[in-house]
Amino acid sequence: MFNPLLADLTKIKNEQLEEKITELTKKFTIAARSGQGSVCQQIQIILESYRAEQQRRYDVEMKKQLKQNKNLDDFINIDN
Repeated sequence: MFNPLLADLTKIKNEQLEEKITELTKKFTIAARSGQGSVCQQIQIILESYRAEQQRRYDVEMKKQLKQNKNLDDFINIDN
């Protein structure tokens, strides 16, 4: 899902992203406990956007790590 009112998440820092996910999760729990189904749906949509951005960042970082580790294959001798 996409929320057009949500700011560009690619411009915020990782720490801010994680803080926002934690904050939204707490708000979701409160809304769910108080029976606010429509509020839960709205929070869930925004939370999914934040989590998708977090996953995208993890994927980019993992690709960087794999690319760097590829060069180590020439130095490791596993034939012996």
